[in-house]
Amino acid sequence: MLLRLDKEVKAIAAEGFSAAEVYRREDLHRRRPSRPVAPGMLHCPVCGRSAAAFLPFGLGRRRNAFCPTCGSLERHRFLWLYLTGYTRLLRQVARVLHTAPEPCLEPRLRALPNLRYQSVDLFDPAADVQADLCDLPFDAGHFDLLLSSHVLEHLPDDGPALAELARVLRPGGRAIVMVPYDAELPVTEEGGQVTCPAERMARFGHPYHYRNYGGDFPARLAAAGFEVTPVRVKRLLTPQRRRFYRLNDNVLFDCRRLS
Repeated sequence: MLLRLDKEVKAIAAEGFSAAEVYRREDLHRRRPSRPVAPGMLHCPVCGRSAAAFLPFGLGRRRNAFCPTCGSLERHRFLWLYLTGYTRLLRQVARVLHTAPEPCLEPRLRALPNLRYQSVDLFDPAADVQADLCDLPFDAGHFDLLLSSHVLEHLPDDGPALAELARVLRPGGRAIVMVPYDAELPVTEEGGQVTCPAERMARFGHPYHYRNYGGDFPARLAAAGFEVTPVRVKRLLTPQRRRFYRLNDNVLFDCRRLS
């Protein structure tokens, strides 16, 4: 799911609606149709199209963030580049679980004939399975690969979800996890008890986030049963390539399930 993160969402949060009420709104789940754009110097690796500029996105209206053709954001482009250019994960026969599937990535993953792909989301009716990430309806060790991007911060308690992700992944399987992450923050700032969207907006920069993840996040993943390798955009790609794909300084966590 790519929830529209703009002034409309901020206005809804100010009215005090719960996350469940907002996430069930079909107009916020809508898939944006692609549109023709003039070619230019920016390139989206997800859809393969170039553009003179990308669109602004987010509550802060980040410049050149949103691909006008497929709707990818910086984190989606980084994730796709990593999966396709730096791993063999999408070239192997694998059972894949994709949490809160992003519209720009879901059809491309589903189309790969070597993947047995399933999506899961608690609210999105287009997902293959509607389920709580803290109580997944899958057997232990069922999946070879898990993809979870910017989901955990939406849970009041992420511990049960991390345990479930580890449980349904086979020993030796991989989980690629992304969250809003600040390595300069020594310890994750928690707010699972905060019920007011406006207060969460003030503390975490989003009305439906419950925490800002800090430098202890790799240890949280390790405690759930993963061997963790952080991968940072700035250490993986040159400045020229970052500008070409219009990437900010994202971090993903490549996690291998321990036996």
